[in-house]
Amino acid sequence: MTRLAREVNWLGQAAARADDQALVRVVQMLDALPDRGAVDQVLAQARQRLRALRPARPLGFTRLLFLPLNGALVPSTRWKRGEALVPRSAIAALTEPVQQQLGASATELLAACEGHTTADHALVARIGAELWPRAALALPATPPPGWAQTGLTLADYPGIAELCRPLWQHGLALWQAMAAAPEGPPPHLARAALVAVQPAGPRAFTAALAALMPLATQPGQLATLAAGLEPQCRAVAIQAVEQMLDEPMPALDLLDLGGATAATLALCARLDDLAQCSLVQGERQHRLAALRRAADEACRERFMAAAEAQVMLPLGKLRLAPQVADADVVALEAAARALHGLQAAGRKLGGGGAYDKALLTLSEAMAGLVAGPANPAGLRPIDLARLVEILRGPDVAAALLAERT
Repeated sequence: MTRLAREVNWLGQAAARADDQALVRVVQMLDALPDRGAVDQVLAQARQRLRALRPARPLGFTRLLFLPLNGALVPSTRWKRGEALVPRSAIAALTEPVQQQLGASATELLAACEGHTTADHALVARIGAELWPRAALALPATPPPGWAQTGLTLADYPGIAELCRPLWQHGLALWQAMAAAPEGPPPHLARAALVAVQPAGPRAFTAALAALMPLATQPGQLATLAAGLEPQCRAVAIQAVEQMLDEPMPALDLLDLGGATAATLALCARLDDLAQCSLVQGERQHRLAALRRAADEACRERFMAAAEAQVMLPLGKLRLAPQVADADVVALEAAARALHGLQAAGRKLGGGGAYDKALLTLSEAMAGLVAGPANPAGLRPIDLARLVEILRGPDVAAALLAERT
């Protein structure tokens, strides 16, 4: 391994281990670089988390061009000939002939992207509607000059181009469904996108469904809709469900409490939706149940770690401090509220008894602190009671203060 490869690998591992806010800052910094170079390699190890965080990315010609192909893009090491995939090493070589063919229009489209991000859904739809169908026509029949730098063979080009064309041709319908994925996506948008792509064959249909499934809040309903379009679509829909069941768990230990809570709620909603999917039968039901158990365990572990590190540890230090500022108490209450939010989300996955036991242990520990000597300038009994109220309710907090008196 060369020194550059080692440094890229190290940076990728560091990005994958960074907390949410740090990871988003890393992405923003890398996106701002004029020459992306090894950027995609650095982010490769964090792509699973980026799919969960979905940070807005700066809109440029290449990113806009490949938005409809988001479900097909993979690192070159994962690309396999004949599958519904496009290796990232081919992106530049595919972009260049499209830009050349569009000429001045490409420059105008690039200018329209300036200062905008992928979160600007309406603008993406407007300029994408102009770009994507023209890109489908602009892609040459033979490998472009830059193909030699992709690491692929000349024989690989036709299959990749054949996958790109229909997804670009129907890019607007696909993007409209992708943008509305947090709302399901709505069946009429999902159906319009899938029906448009389906005549191009199973590879294009697979790539279109792969673009929607990771974003969908109702993946089971989406897969059911896809399976019912045509008999040959059913196998593709089942494969999409299989891939979802194989997806790794969100890295809750790398998320802040708010992020962990949001990820848990989103995962629970998706698992509930998959449980109602007629395609999830037999062995797939067992895998879904195992995924829920793993999610439950991961959430409880994150809760216990946060309870110790973000509530009990700071609380112990404040209890010994000769003087406690209001800001310290406010920060502690914020951590308690975030912890309460995480356990409420975790209960939707199961294991409510474990949270009851953990909260009881926490409140008992706080009761022990309340019983200690009072320090007017330090942490007061009412401060501790407030934490108990946040975690276990006003009745338990009132009982705690009553014991004190």
